[in-house]
Amino acid sequence: MRVAALISGGKDSILALHKIFDGNEVIFLVSAIPERADSYMFHTANIHMVEAVAECLSIPLIKIRVSGEEEKEVEEFAEGLKDLDVDALCVGAIESNYQRRRVEKICKKLGFKLIAPLWKSNPENLLQEVAKKFEAIITSVSAEGLGREFLGRKIDEKLIKELLTLKREKGIHPAGEGGEYETLVLNAPLYKKRILIKDSEIIWRGVSGELVIKNYELVQKF
Repeated sequence: MRVAALISGGKDSILALHKIFDGNEVIFLVSAIPERADSYMFHTANIHMVEAVAECLSIPLIKIRVSGEEEKEVEEFAEGLKDLDVDALCVGAIESNYQRRRVEKICKKLGFKLIAPLWKSNPENLLQEVAKKFEAIITSVSAEGLGREFLGRKIDEKLIKELLTLKREKGIHPAGEGGEYETLVLNAPLYKKRILIKDSEIIWRGVSGELVIKNYELVQKF
């Protein structure tokens, strides 16, 4: 199938892309670029980094500007997809019925098949797969128990154990499906180059924060 993959640069969308890459022709990467940071539907932290991710993947990127307003942004995103010559849209949703229902509506309207390879997967297993295959870091946090010390941390065995503890103690979704945290994949098997962060800044807002990437370089993989 000819597929467009919805990516944010985060672990879920990049893992979903890897899972469907063999056996499909990924024609485009698609990213929604919300005007508001509090978009109901789309990832916003370091969304400017999708350009670097697309360059690492060597797949054309289509950026769709959306308002970030609930429901309106869904229609705007559908409008941006309508002329794509593809058979299917791939998304990285795990458990969010809010996101899935809206993407299903878009796909039905446009005649696309929806591919959601991570849907209802075990969160711990997904994190283990990310830790094994990717270099992925936390770029934003917004949940009790996730302090500024988590910003910039790599998803590895130690972090996974801490996230599972926070699930038991605070009720967070360990994969961040409830918006508890967002990530950026710096290196992955499909990347032709990796992202090296050269300058970043932590912006903390009392109970939440973001690692804003200000400068980076694409470097050769070893």
